[in-house]
Amino acid sequence: AAAAPARVAVVAPGAGTGANSAVYLRLGRLPEFRLETVGRARAAYDRYPACFPSGCAGQNLQTWARQLIDEGMVERSDLLIFGSRGGQVVLPTLWQTFGARTPPAVVINGGCAMSLPTAVQWPEGAVTFLLIGGQDNFRGKLTIEQYIADVKRRVPKGNCTTAVLFVNEMPHMPQAALLGAVLPPMLRTVASWKKKGAGHAQAEVQGLLVALQQGKLWSGRLMFTSGPGRWEDMPFGQCGVDASKRASIAALGGA
Repeated sequence: AAAAPARVAVVAPGAGTGANSAVYLRLGRLPEFRLETVGRARAAYDRYPACFPSGCAGQNLQTWARQLIDEGMVERSDLLIFGSRGGQVVLPTLWQTFGARTPPAVVINGGCAMSLPTAVQWPEGAVTFLLIGGQDNFRGKLTIEQYIADVKRRVPKGNCTTAVLFVNEMPHMPQAALLGAVLPPMLRTVASWKKKGAGHAQAEVQGLLVALQQGKLWSGRLMFTSGPGRWEDMPFGQCGVDASKRASIAALGGA
């Protein structure tokens, strides 16, 4: 019998479900996934908690995350997708409660791996795939090398199931062509890690690299933990892509 489709919860605030709605629509049509969009952007709770600059003590993403926990969202999901503030606030709140039992997560913009007002309790056994961009404002004033090093150092040393996809041309809202190409193989990678353990996603990683090479639009690095404190690093595309071309691709945004 065919395997049941993986239940994928897309945590809407920050995930670009409006700008990249067509990407999520296509993803939901794949027979291997069953998508559920959780919450909505610009809802009353779509605000940072009080510990963030311009945060709010009333309804906010942290109180909403606790509500999702109470409603059983984690138990009914096999895979999770976060973006932007969802990765900064909602995922760390789930980690705090469930630890490594939190379903595998794809984190657009890598919000859980940056300097935040409260320390992130990243579980050593977490299964996580971060998508980060060279044109993303989350990079701050760091050079690309500094940014990548900063992201990697936030992953627990004993973790063997984390991957980071860095794309030079990606702004804060990923281009639809990019997100549409990488999201399915990223989900397959974390699902394989969860099912078979570390070191068992070679086919999925290869599929991701093939997707990135199509159209020759993207350049960057695919990195993943291959053992405690050990990272594999695979460059792809023309890492010296012309700066004007990179800017024009970035300007496509999430259209």
